[in-house]
Order: sequence, then structure tokens, then C-alpha cells
Amino acid sequence: MKVKIAFPKNLYFGIMTKYTFPVWFVLFMVSCKEAPVERVETTQNTNSFSIQDYPKGIVLEPQVLDSTRSWSEFVAMEGSFDILKRATSTEDLKLAIDDLIEKEKALSKAKYPESFDKLQIKSRQQLFRTFLYKVKANLIDARPVNEGMTELINAYNAYKNQFNVISGSTLDAKLILDEE
Repeated sequence: MKVKIAFPKNLYFGIMTKYTFPVWFVLFMVSCKEAPVERVETTQNTNSFSIQDYPKGIVLEPQVLDSTRSWSEFVAMEGSFDILKRATSTEDLKLAIDDLIEKEKALSKAKYPESFDKLQIKSRQQLFRTFLYKVKANLIDARPVNEGMTELINAYNAYKNQFNVISGSTLDAKLILDEE
């Protein structure tokens, strides 16, 4: 015995088959609609640059200046950093950063004066080198250099400040380390 299920012909299946394709088509067209792309224009001029917006430099104490005058690599790096401070365009900044990287490499290979041959100074120099390369990468990729330059100047200030701290320190490390 066969049982027939009685469904009205046009009540459910007829409506469903009639509108299935148009509903899917409308859903497909709505979902494939491209979202409007928002264009953000940069207000920063890529050719202008000003060091005035960044932290001020630290001045070395007179006894440190006397100690570093004969250290030619340090004097050369100081001169390169002064050139960096006078940069007015991104091209000037690129040249100054490249020159500063060369001078920093020469300084890292050079012999330090005995009073400044300390890990505290060398570690700050390494941090300074890191931020030099960060700024250089930002310049190469045409990204903003504001954050990197602020970190670079702060690292250089910490580097120079460590010279002042070491020269002003009256503690003898050998006395502290020797307990006898």
C-alpha cells in the first residue's frame, strides 16, 4: 500500500522554486558589492624636515670635552650629528644618516680612552646604532621618521649623558668589587 502525501501544488514548493534563483542572485550581487575605499592623504610634506620638533641635545661637561678632544672618531661622530641637526629635507637627512652610520661604525671599531672603555657607554652606543638603522629604514620605505628621530636623539642624549655620569663618578669599581 502506497501512501500519498498531499501537498497543495502552489503553496510551498511552487513559490520556493519560482523565487530561488532571483533571491540567490540578489544576495550574490549585494555581497559582491565593493566597499568604498577611503583615501587618506598625508599632510606631511616628504621633502621638508625640521629638527626643531625633536628633543634638545645634551652638552658634555668640560672635563669630558677635554678627554674626548684627542679621540678623533668621537669628534667626527659629533660633527656628523651636528650635520644631522642642520638637515632641512629628507635628502639631506638621508645623507646625514648615511654619514652618521659610517662614523658610528668607525667609532665602534676604534679604541676607546681608558676612562670611557665601559660597557655602559658601549651599550648606549649600540642602542644609538639600532635607532640609526630604524630611521634609515623609514627613509628608504618613505615612512614617517618622526618617532624614529625622537628615539634616535634620545638615545644619543643618553649616550652623551653616560660620558658625563662616568666622568662625574668618584666611586672606584675595583674597591667595590674587592672585598678585601
